[in-house]
Amino acid sequence: MRIKTYVADNIQEALYKVKSELGKDAIILQTRQIKKGGILGFFSKPKVEVIAASDIAQTPKPQLKPITYEMPVRENSRELEDIKNDINEVKDLLKSLSAREIYGKSSEDLPPPLDEIYEKLTSAELERKLIDEIIDELKPQVAEKGLDKNAVITCLKNKIMTMIKVAEPINFTENQSSKVVFIGPTGVGKTTTIAKLAAMYSLNLEKKVALVAADTYRVGAIEQLKTYGDLLEIPVEVIFEPADAPRVMKKLSDCELILVDTMGTSPRNKMQIKKIKSLIEMVEPTEVHMVISVTTKAKDVYEILDSYKELNYKKLVFTKLDETKSYGLILNAIIFSNCSPSYLTIGQNVPDDIEVASGARIADLVLGGSS
Repeated sequence: MRIKTYVADNIQEALYKVKSELGKDAIILQTRQIKKGGILGFFSKPKVEVIAASDIAQTPKPQLKPITYEMPVRENSRELEDIKNDINEVKDLLKSLSAREIYGKSSEDLPPPLDEIYEKLTSAELERKLIDEIIDELKPQVAEKGLDKNAVITCLKNKIMTMIKVAEPINFTENQSSKVVFIGPTGVGKTTTIAKLAAMYSLNLEKKVALVAADTYRVGAIEQLKTYGDLLEIPVEVIFEPADAPRVMKKLSDCELILVDTMGTSPRNKMQIKKIKSLIEMVEPTEVHMVISVTTKAKDVYEILDSYKELNYKKLVFTKLDETKSYGLILNAIIFSNCSPSYLTIGQNVPDDIEVASGARIADLVLGGSS
């Protein structure tokens, strides 16, 4: 591990030095403001000190010549097509067997149209206990009323909507800044989501918005947020240490909405989560939103939600809806955390690819699988 200290006039210059010398994968260990120069402590200039680290480059191992195998080309293209069809049939069979093993039953155990409903919910990757609850509630209605498929779908949609807490976007209070902190693992899209919200509220709803960068660990995070701030012509402030938060919040107290971007971290990194908790306590936010990517594995989502619960989040933002066709995870996470959904994001475009969540929208996604 190579560790080096950099001193510069501002954080952007310091991070540029880090990236230039240690590379883009460098890890920021500490950032702080210092004073240098002057005479007897007078006329000293404020500086930024950044301590960064990177792995020492290892001696490259000798490259082995790859072994290649060329599949003989069949003259009869129909044979290739038959082979592809056989492979697809095997895949479908394995998927069906896997579902039977996981959920303990299959659609063959259910009468129509519940068999199709079961397959739909299984394909959406909804939790078994939720599927059982939904199916058990629909069984007597189908048996007694003889509901057709469309009627069952309507009942199913209403059932899903009742399972979701009322969607809650950002709340505003008169004569008080709404201070909203966004938390979540690395790579879920917190910074992009914040930029979309900043654009939505500043451009479309004409709110006075400010951005706060508290992610001084990821190289380039501050510059990214500052770029969005410049484009939207809104202020951007940086919190280097939790103790800086009260000063920054006071400076932005005339803003109606303050969006705070925090560092991403592994749910297993308890020390980093404690640091984020210290930051949140100093910010004193009005809301904390947990950001979850719908492409995350179900078991990982549960670990994330459980590990971050000490940060007292009450709302969930779901991102990257455009990168999957299975949306059962949204309902799984809402039920597991007992939180309200706040926003859904469906792409990288700022400010377009974001919308306020709703029970009806989530139910349609789970049932239809279209973003």
